[in-house]
Amino acid sequence: MEVNPSLFATMAAINAAGYDADLGSNANSPIRAQIRQWAESAKPKVLEQLKEFYSSHRKSDPTRDLSQYISFALCLELYNAEDGPDFRYRMRLSDLPPDVQELDGFEKILTRFYRETRLGELMEKNQSAIDRSLEPYHAPVTLALQQIDGYLRNPRNNGVKGNFYVYLDVLAAPNQIHMRSYGNDLFIVLTSSPEPQIEYIKTAYMRFQIEPIAMRHIADIEAKGSLIDFAQGAAALDEQYKKDFVSLSVASLVRAIDARMLPARQRQAAVDLALKDGFILTPYFTEAMAEYEKQEQSMRFYLPILVKGIDLKKETARLDAVTFASAPRERKAKVAPQPVVEVSPAEKTLEEAEVVYGQKNYTQASVLFRRALEETNSRPLKGRAYYGMARIAALNRDPQLAVDLFEKTISEGAEPQVTAWAHVFAGRLLDLAQDNDAAKKHFEAAIATKGASPASRKAAEDGLNGIRPSRP
Repeated sequence: MEVNPSLFATMAAINAAGYDADLGSNANSPIRAQIRQWAESAKPKVLEQLKEFYSSHRKSDPTRDLSQYISFALCLELYNAEDGPDFRYRMRLSDLPPDVQELDGFEKILTRFYRETRLGELMEKNQSAIDRSLEPYHAPVTLALQQIDGYLRNPRNNGVKGNFYVYLDVLAAPNQIHMRSYGNDLFIVLTSSPEPQIEYIKTAYMRFQIEPIAMRHIADIEAKGSLIDFAQGAAALDEQYKKDFVSLSVASLVRAIDARMLPARQRQAAVDLALKDGFILTPYFTEAMAEYEKQEQSMRFYLPILVKGIDLKKETARLDAVTFASAPRERKAKVAPQPVVEVSPAEKTLEEAEVVYGQKNYTQASVLFRRALEETNSRPLKGRAYYGMARIAALNRDPQLAVDLFEKTISEGAEPQVTAWAHVFAGRLLDLAQDNDAAKKHFEAAIATKGASPASRKAAEDGLNGIRPSRP
């Protein structure tokens, strides 16, 4: 539980650039006003460039506008370079989330802003104020997570990969909660609020622990999936749960565990509230957890027993009698929506083409790949279309056309992984044709492609080592 330097710097920069959402709210941290004054008095040379970048990437919805910069900050690390502090991505550019890729280049502006305003010095001067902002969280969050680990009987090595991070953002508009999942890591970003959002942290942590276990037993969970029909009538339930029974089951179990950890007199009210909100399996899990508490296995091993114990007839009878809440409950802090990436017509066509290709309907896939070419001027998307057509040409035993199309894929500047595989496949075809020099160039280019997958690099290395000798 801390203030993340990359997040702090990013929020300071957009505040200086024109991010004014809820600036008059009494729930704002006083640090926000201090940082804005500091940036104004520092008069950094990069300020005009910063304002121009922020203005050109601004979203009409303030929450979504903030959301993209939170995603961006969570993908950065602060390095101590020879010439001063330097912000760099902590992952490859090709692996960045789409909303972060749209902000590419901002890390250079942020580095200049950080140096020119001496923001690091200001963070040090405000450390005691930052610590006071965090103080309401430390003890209750630590206690809550320890209690959850104890209840789930989590050993030190419980099979859950990744880390759970909670960051407080004192420079953003107040009363918001943002969640991001990158790789195996889960990030919770809370903005200033009159009361600490402990309950949300507890819920997120339980999901972080339980979801990986549930994913190992998807088939067992989905076997009970007919119950999801009851959730469709729950007005308070988020739409994601109405479409994904595994997620709904995990969320129901989380609410059940939360209820079991309450004093006995408060338990039934919590279960009833969860059920009215649409978490349809919470009553069952709450009852079944009584047996879990009597035995010694951890949740890691007991979850399949819980799932297999769901009696569809009994739960159907229980849910037939439920009257769900007519509207979502008002929450003190607003859970921000996840970043939404708009999909272009060409991208939709390419996705459809890949599905048809996977079904081995190569004639229809070829038609769709060609249609995608006509639907876009984006070179990377054109590259993906040529890549699909090239694979079909290879399957149709037209190696020259396949090589030509793989080279078109490369020249259009497709994504790194597509480009690398295009080099690999072109190299293989040229090797079969005993054009050694051309094959070698493609294999070497695949290995040198930044952002290429390990599998494509390994294939290129194998191809390079296995080039056939030329005919005498």
